[in-house]
Amino acid sequence: MKNLSDLLLVWLGGLVIISLAAVFQKSPGYMDAEYYYAGGKLLWQGAAFREPYVWNYLADPKSLPVPAFTYWMPLASILAWLGMSVAGKDAFEAARFPFILLSSFIPPLTYHLSGRISGQRFMALFSGLLAWLPMFYLAYLPTTDTFGVYMVLGTFWFLLAEKIPLLNKQLAFLAGIVSGLMHLARADGLIWMLIYGTLLMIPVIKKQRQQNSGYRIGVVLLFCLGYMMVMGGWYARNWMEFQSLFPPGNYRSLFLRTYNDLFRYPAIDLNFENWVEDGLVPLIQDRLYALGQNFQSLVAVQMQILLLPLSVLGYWKMRAKPMIRIATLVWLAMVGLMSVVFPFAGWRGGYFHVSAAFQPMVWCLASEGLAIFVNWGVRKRSWNASQALRVFSLFIFGFLLILTLYLYQERVIGKDLHQPLWEESQQSQEQICRAVRNLVMSDKLNDLVVMINNPIGFYLACEQPAVSVPVGGERAVQGAAQQFGVRLLVLEKDHPDELAHLFYAPRSTSLFELIDNQPEWKIYRLHESP
Repeated sequence: MKNLSDLLLVWLGGLVIISLAAVFQKSPGYMDAEYYYAGGKLLWQGAAFREPYVWNYLADPKSLPVPAFTYWMPLASILAWLGMSVAGKDAFEAARFPFILLSSFIPPLTYHLSGRISGQRFMALFSGLLAWLPMFYLAYLPTTDTFGVYMVLGTFWFLLAEKIPLLNKQLAFLAGIVSGLMHLARADGLIWMLIYGTLLMIPVIKKQRQQNSGYRIGVVLLFCLGYMMVMGGWYARNWMEFQSLFPPGNYRSLFLRTYNDLFRYPAIDLNFENWVEDGLVPLIQDRLYALGQNFQSLVAVQMQILLLPLSVLGYWKMRAKPMIRIATLVWLAMVGLMSVVFPFAGWRGGYFHVSAAFQPMVWCLASEGLAIFVNWGVRKRSWNASQALRVFSLFIFGFLLILTLYLYQERVIGKDLHQPLWEESQQSQEQICRAVRNLVMSDKLNDLVVMINNPIGFYLACEQPAVSVPVGGERAVQGAAQQFGVRLLVLEKDHPDELAHLFYAPRSTSLFELIDNQPEWKIYRLHESP
């Protein structure tokens, strides 16, 4: 069913739209993207997976610089490094080029995926055109984050999962590579690998094919080999760095009681005893709340509101297809992971990130749902099929175009076209950097470590080592400051509740000397503990 002119059309359209979206984004824009950009920048500079900043304390970092990627995975930073290496310069425009290029292939991949599901050119073309208008995702596709990466890899993963019953060695090896890349992109990629491996074992165990046992075992081993070709080096790095396959402290994120516990110091306080201290009721309530928030994200972000009834129709018709059944299984696993296991990280962005892998599937099912709706109108209302398809598809496209432009304007441009809202994070950190440098003699900057809300953004703006303001009150600030040699504490409007008195009623104390009092921030010099 492939039509090269269709593929070229949807690819060029996607490339133009993503490139235009990038025009108003001169910086990463938010901490996740800043982290991946900073990681790529450090790799380009030869820092060998070391970071001069600490943004959480889960892995019990000892001193700066710390091992890199103990919470997030490195693929996005590797892509940013690749962009800078090709361009031969350290610049955000170079770092984000691989992300723009990858995102441009989402529409043609969606077109192909729809062809595999429906087999009809119009539905495939409409799916590809829907991928031009990703609404909430448009602002995040051109920057250094994993959204576009996960859409591309997720589509390949579903296409390969459909072929599991064939027990084809080449496809199993390729699926291992894709699963490994998903894990290298995000920690939840491990779940994708485990699900694929489990599904692959089913036809092997049932001996549904006539090949000998050696062939069946070879298929599984090739899948594992493909996965380890991607992840083997990373596991080896972790073992050399931590003497374990996974960074220490990751399990502590299981014991968060609030989202801000992610920044608690010392992290040893995050344990099972403290987790159940208030009983089971708050834990259940937190997970029900996360489930409700993730359901809202499903409706507003994934289903783009208008596509919800069409996607349901398409899903119901196609629910018996192996690819759809597998997608349902993985989606349920991800909802459980982001609502029950990691509820706070889940509803604060984890589900938003992981659902990107399913987005092309949503567009395909919505296209199929449109065909079902029109066929109903033909039978019940005597509609003209081709005319109804054109009218409704144009209406849907126009509606999503308006919403996509509106959301992009709200999140990226804001009220002033000449001062895009997207740049506020970097501009704020640059202002704080200038204030810090005005307060510290130039010969003292070499050993200056700053404690600030966004240590990654501050490092990008100032190239000074920084650590996050910890949760745990003045005791935590004092402990982290002594451990990492912090000399200045910067408090902004977004600060831990325990330090609110230092922001709203700024004053010097026995531990903190107020040296800069601005409406947007307060800077304290830290004294030695008495």
